[in-house]
Amino acid sequence: LVITAEPGTDIDQLVAVLGTIDQSNKLAIVGLDPMGVGAIVDALAAIGIAHERVVGISQGWTLSGAIKTAERKLADGTLCHGARPIMAWAVSNAKVEPRGNAIIITKQAAGYLKIDPLMALLNAVTLMSRNPEPPGGGRMDDFLSTGIIAV
Repeated sequence: LVITAEPGTDIDQLVAVLGTIDQSNKLAIVGLDPMGVGAIVDALAAIGIAHERVVGISQGWTLSGAIKTAERKLADGTLCHGARPIMAWAVSNAKVEPRGNAIIITKQAAGYLKIDPLMALLNAVTLMSRNPEPPGGGRMDDFLSTGIIAV
């Protein structure tokens, strides 16, 4: 979590982090909510992260599969909680709601309660479910041993 002093620096900081990861040859793809991200996509393209590697992950009911996958993988131990207090806080702010045949995750209350880290996890689950090629032709085990970063 990064708190910025002024508007606009958030994109610069995000792009700097992703650029560093990309230079280390550990960035396969970037997943993000496709709403209102044109400036991020442009900034990533400016540092060589082409739009083919930037994937929109729709939110809402379309994350039902990721929610169920994360739940199963946490239960069977193939996905582990990093024991970070911010994730525990985000999960405590979340509310699961059935919608038709789907389930969605929303904030329990409007306002300052945030669930962004949880949504980033679900974005990462969605991306990993696509079985991405490891960057630079490396082995997926080597790629996964360094951890996954979701923004």
